[in-house]
Amino acid sequence: MKYTTKRPATLIDTILEMYQGISRQKAKQIISRSEIKVNDQRIEKHALVKVDAGVQIEIFKDASDSNIKKPTKNKPVVIYFEDKYFIIALKPAGLLSCGDRSIEKTNTATFHKLLENFVEHRDEQRHRLWVVHRLDKEVEGLIIFAKSEAIQEKMKENWQDVTKKYLALTQARPAADEGVIESWLKEGYQQKVYSYNKEIEGSKHAITKYKYVRQEREFHVLELTLHTGRKNQIRSQLASIDCAIVGDRKYGADDSIIRQIRLAAYRLEFVHPFTNDAISLEYTPIARFFCPSKTYDENYKIVKKIKRNKS
Repeated sequence: MKYTTKRPATLIDTILEMYQGISRQKAKQIISRSEIKVNDQRIEKHALVKVDAGVQIEIFKDASDSNIKKPTKNKPVVIYFEDKYFIIALKPAGLLSCGDRSIEKTNTATFHKLLENFVEHRDEQRHRLWVVHRLDKEVEGLIIFAKSEAIQEKMKENWQDVTKKYLALTQARPAADEGVIESWLKEGYQQKVYSYNKEIEGSKHAITKYKYVRQEREFHVLELTLHTGRKNQIRSQLASIDCAIVGDRKYGADDSIIRQIRLAAYRLEFVHPFTNDAISLEYTPIARFFCPSKTYDENYKIVKKIKRNKS
């Protein structure tokens, strides 16, 4: 539905004008379940967002996220691929990929534990999974786990042949629409990773290819391809070219965006090392990923534990 606004108003009041006779509760449902654009640009889906007079607002009911696999209360883990060798699942932002011994002692929630518990609960039998790679705690997206240590080692042997692509929402547009960021990374104070133009003692070589995709309101969407896999690689390297990721205050982003960093591991491509099948998986972030909030805290909504079977 398209509508040209007659006066400045909040988003919820504008919806009430568009759909005469509906309740405020129904208007809130439309906001939460729809994709909303103003003058062909997505806007933040919050009832109190201001909408100017004389702009065209368009509502796509239940369209933006309807085909996207998402965690639910009854199914907190979304699996994109599974066979007798691997599980590839969607890790939410705000959850560690896995833990080391110190983390395990504190019983801190990790996606590794969550996925193991989920599969055990589903299959009603014990399962153990091995980590193939990691995503930063703040990053959402596709992550691979092996079903045995031998499979894990085989996958790691071929890791350079795996195509790993990310989507990032950045505060600024890069000077060139595509390019390669090559630098040396070294972890420093408060676990922040710094990018250097030349090799220094203790640094690691890092290469990231980027391509400009589109503009989203005042932000910019980039596709990034990793050629190395260093800690905080994308976050540090984008900050080094003055394109901090939205929400990433650790690397210089505007602190008016509260909470989630807009970085998603959205695509994986590789040849299955045991079946030789071509595996190509893609995850599409929900619409809100591209419309971060400046008005309320986006708490990470994570189910941290699934009860284990006693059998």
